[in-house]
Amino acid sequence: MSIIDHALWRNPFTGQGLRLPAGRGSEGFRMHELGAIEVDHHWQHRDVSSPFWRLFYDLNPGVWVKSSGRQFHLDQDHAIILPEGVPFDCGANVKLSHLWIHFSLPLYDHPTVTKAMEINVGKEFQEVAKKMSVMTLEKRVAQARRLGQALLHLAFVEIDTQSWEVLDPRMRRILTWLDIRLGSPITNEQLARIAGLGIEPFIRWFKKSTGQTPAVYVSARRMREASRRLAYEDETIDDIAEAVGYRNRHHFSRVFKRFAGVGPAGFRRNNMNRYD
Repeated sequence: MSIIDHALWRNPFTGQGLRLPAGRGSEGFRMHELGAIEVDHHWQHRDVSSPFWRLFYDLNPGVWVKSSGRQFHLDQDHAIILPEGVPFDCGANVKLSHLWIHFSLPLYDHPTVTKAMEINVGKEFQEVAKKMSVMTLEKRVAQARRLGQALLHLAFVEIDTQSWEVLDPRMRRILTWLDIRLGSPITNEQLARIAGLGIEPFIRWFKKSTGQTPAVYVSARRMREASRRLAYEDETIDDIAEAVGYRNRHHFSRVFKRFAGVGPAGFRRNNMNRYD
């Protein structure tokens, strides 16, 4: 079993699938990447945890996922959804085509989910998955994107979201405030004031709610936004660094490399081939 490169798995852009232009608003799910790759028994990863959601699905059996004390086996009748921050192991026992979607939920519907979810899927899901796999291999982004959205909607129809713990209005207000101020200094004092708490109680409450300290959350959010801009925008690295709150490019580059496993310039080179 390979030693997991945590920086690599924190980046929704693997370079092996179709990178999807950032969409907002009516599409519901914010998809980052989808793809279908051939895996075999060498595809073994342990203790993976990512700041985005994943859907795994395979038409043929052979891929397994272990999480939340359970081992799941993928086949044409079962898909797996892995929420952000939920650790898991995964691997393949045979050679097959493995399908995935990396996505995030809209902020207003941001739930706290702590377990992997097995989804029973039907014929409609299977047919959409087959078409999405074909469109992905043919690099037809618009069609693959629509099919990916359809696949996610079909999967979430099967989930009992009533049991989810949705973010309370106070946390939603804080995350919204953070999202529009990534380029400005952000302090615990500011966040605690918005939450109506003292600094120490706020830090404890934030970590209990998100699983991360405010500083770790803000840094990861800034790096995800920097990744998106590097992949899709023509801004200079200096401008991107400033847009996500770093006035010193060298400091930004060091932090980004720890996050993504490669510096900003290398990340941009690796993600230049857009399928537009």
